[in-house]
Amino acid sequence: MLVRLSTVAVAALLTLASAARVCAADAVKQRPGMAYVPAGEFQMGSRADDPKVFDHERDSEQPQHTVKLKAFYIDTTEVTNKQYETYKGHARDENSLCDDCPVTQVTWFDAKAYCESQKKRLPTEAEWEKAAKGGKDETFEPLDDYAWFNANSIKSTKPVGQKKANGYGIHDMLGNVREWTNDWFDQGWYKKSPSEDPKGPDTGERKVERGGAFFLPARSVTTTIRYNHPPTFRLYFLGFRCAQDP
Repeated sequence: MLVRLSTVAVAALLTLASAARVCAADAVKQRPGMAYVPAGEFQMGSRADDPKVFDHERDSEQPQHTVKLKAFYIDTTEVTNKQYETYKGHARDENSLCDDCPVTQVTWFDAKAYCESQKKRLPTEAEWEKAAKGGKDETFEPLDDYAWFNANSIKSTKPVGQKKANGYGIHDMLGNVREWTNDWFDQGWYKKSPSEDPKGPDTGERKVERGGAFFLPARSVTTTIRYNHPPTFRLYFLGFRCAQDP
């Protein structure tokens, strides 16, 4: 026996189905303490006419180039002292003492192990920069609204998540502390890096760190400047956040 549905009933069913798909998509994208960064292209590196770029950093930050990434998640804030200490004991640095201040004095290996203990991973350098840019290729102004740097925080870090979030809902990508990424550092990497899901050189001696720090001037707190240290280093201005696959 065939049942005929009215036009109104069919429309209602289609609306419900569409709403269900939207709700399902939203559910997939929501993970506590993490932001969803959609798949797609972005411009990696600094523009050739960017006045903030130091001359000695141009070979590292340029040329600006198109990079296509798969979707991923990233922590909305840096990993805090309190979060890290639920994983293992840690002596807090005098420049980052509060529970909700970013954990520092951790090696790249420490950061990697923590992320893996949370079923996460360190972000690639490309993922970090796409997340930091928040869906646009512009500077964040006024910088004081978005970052802790020498003009507002020269003596110490601050609790995470107090400054404005970027377009992806992520805090503190600029300033507060620099952050380890998964990639090995290569000064001329942008001239030869793959355009799709780059993961950095296969080997190296120093790991890329990003994001500036609480004691640095505004010119050193950008989404594109590339810092680096050996992975065994522990520094009072260096922390991390984790990423995760969908």
